[in-house]
Formats: sequence, C-alpha cells, structure tokens
Amino acid sequence: TPDAGTVDDSGRPSPATERLPGRRRGREARGSSLRRRLFAVYDGVDEDPGLADLSAGLLERQMRSWPALAEGHAALAAAGMREIHGGRWTVKVQFNPRRIVSSGARLDPESIRQRPCFLCLPQLPPEQQAILYRDVFLIVCNPAPIYPGHLTIVHRTHQPQALPPERLGILLRLAADFGLGMTVSYNGPRCGASAPDHLHFQAAPAGLLPAEREVLEPRNRAAAKMREGVSIWRTQGLGRGILVIEGEGQEPVSRAFGRVVSALDRHHPTGEEPMLNLFCTHTGSGWRLILFPRRRHRPEAYDRQGDERLLVSPGAADMGGILITPVERDFLAMDRERVLGIFREVALDDAALEAVITFFDSGDE
Repeated sequence: TPDAGTVDDSGRPSPATERLPGRRRGREARGSSLRRRLFAVYDGVDEDPGLADLSAGLLERQMRSWPALAEGHAALAAAGMREIHGGRWTVKVQFNPRRIVSSGARLDPESIRQRPCFLCLPQLPPEQQAILYRDVFLIVCNPAPIYPGHLTIVHRTHQPQALPPERLGILLRLAADFGLGMTVSYNGPRCGASAPDHLHFQAAPAGLLPAEREVLEPRNRAAAKMREGVSIWRTQGLGRGILVIEGEGQEPVSRAFGRVVSALDRHHPTGEEPMLNLFCTHTGSGWRLILFPRRRHRPEAYDRQGDERLLVSPGAADMGGILITPVERDFLAMDRERVLGIFREVALDDAALEAVITFFDSGDE
C-alpha cells in the first residue's frame, strides 16, 4: 500500500495519511470533502512513489471498494471486439454499452449550462477516491472504461476544456510523471470531450491503440520536418490525417505544438481552439505527441432518427483506432467502408495536412 497519504477501504484517512509531513497534510486538508476522497498525494518530490505505481494502487483499491468501477471493468472484459483492416491501418471496434452516456451526451451550450458538472468535486460519486496530483489535478478511475486501467485527470477548479500552447507543459509533465508505460490523451471541447466545461485529460496503458504503432512505421510517414531538434511529420495512407511531434526538450516541443496549432488555425480559421484530439507519451528521453486534427465532431448519421442513426461520437480513442459503439446494431454493421466514411467526415485527410504543413513552414508562431 502506498504511503504517500492514503485512505482505507471505508474512505477514512489511513494512519499513513495522518503521518504525512505538514506541507502535504496541509494540502490535503483543503476542504473536508477533498480530504475524505484522498487515496494519495503526488507532489513529484524524490521520496514519492511513482505516479504509475500510485495509480495502480488506486485502481486496485477502488476495484474492491467501489462496485460501479468493478462492474465497469467486468463489462469491459466482456465487451465485444472486432478488428477491421484497411491496408496500412487497423481499427478495433468495441461494443461497449456502458459508454452510451458519453456517446449520447448533449453538448450544446444550453444543455451544458443546464446540467451540474459531473467532474466537479461535489458531483463525483461518493465512493470515488483520488490522487491529488501536484495540488492542481485529481486523478480518478473512470467507471465506464474504454481501456483497462482507464484514468481521468480532472482539474480541481471548474474551467473550460482548452489546451493553448502555453498550457502544453502541464500535459508534458503529466506524461513524464506517469513514465513509459502510460499514454495521456486530450479531447478538444468540440470534438470528444463529454465535459467541455471542465478541464480534464485521460490516461491509459501505452500501446493499446493501433495508431501508436502505425505512426512510427516508415512507410506511413510523409513531409518530415526538423526544427530546434524536434521532428514533425504527417502520416499517409491511414484513413485520416495524423500529425506527429517528437522531441526531447519541453520548450522546443511546446513551440512546435504552438506552430502546429497556428497552422491549423490559418488553414481553417474559426476564432476558437482548432478541433483536435491528442495523445502524449514520454519516450524516456522526450515526448511524442500524436495529433488528430478534426473537421467536425460527429458524423452526419449521428443526428438521424430510428434505425438510420449511427451512435458513434468520435473522441481520441476512436481516432486512435478503438472505435466505440454502445449500440450492438452499429457494432455488427461496422465495416471498412463505414470506418473510412466516419474518418472522412470528422477528420482532416492527408491532402489537408499537407496544406497545414505548408502553413507550418511559412507561418510565424
């Protein structure tokens, strides 16, 4: 059991929590509702257990103490899975009825205003415990997982989902703290975030997504660039356009990301954050960002009625190659052409990303 400040299965602070040094104990005590939920505190100092180890301990504890989480993981283990191959790409279609709340969420501004934020502390399930991460985020287990060990990283304050380039350092540090075995993801507020009003990330074991492997294959790379020691390339032949940024320095990687965001905005100006999904992994010596620029959130068939409706709401996981279908009819009907049709509707294609790369080369930061 980690000794970085825990609670027991009943939710009471453990003796380890009571023995925390004053600095950490003071942080924990910021509100009794938070203190009651704390499994551990991660400050990033040398004596802390690793974040991945703490997260594994949180999952193990919550699987015993939170029935809804155990049920969610049992449902995931029993979920149907089919692989669809498109030459250079693979998509794993997952039949996951527990994701219907997220896939079917109404995300228009009025609906968001009318409902209480389910990521704010008062609305979290009473059994849900958390790791307090660097005093800013809460790391919690997702009770409707897409992957084994699915985590959600929630900002402690209610603020809009957004990832401006100057905030990328938060994501890079989070990925570095998790280490090689985890991938952190971000869904833009208009293309996959089921809580666009509350800043959050997701995390899962690295290597589960087909795209993580596909973007590294030499035959799938095109238009490779190098700037400040950071490699940037787009993919080709993967059914949707993907951009990859890889480098060792946090500041150069952040600047490259800023140039990509600026290029996307120049390619399709909207006055808002460019639509994208993102995966971030620490490679041991640096970071790899996998970006999926988007043109829309949901396919046109999502808004149809009756049997013509396609309840697919692509976020980062779907773009990365795990396509979530909460309705069995959609799971059974999905084939290569339907997958490509979804990608064509919601993602930028290879030609569009070639234009973005041109803007990247010519534009100012």
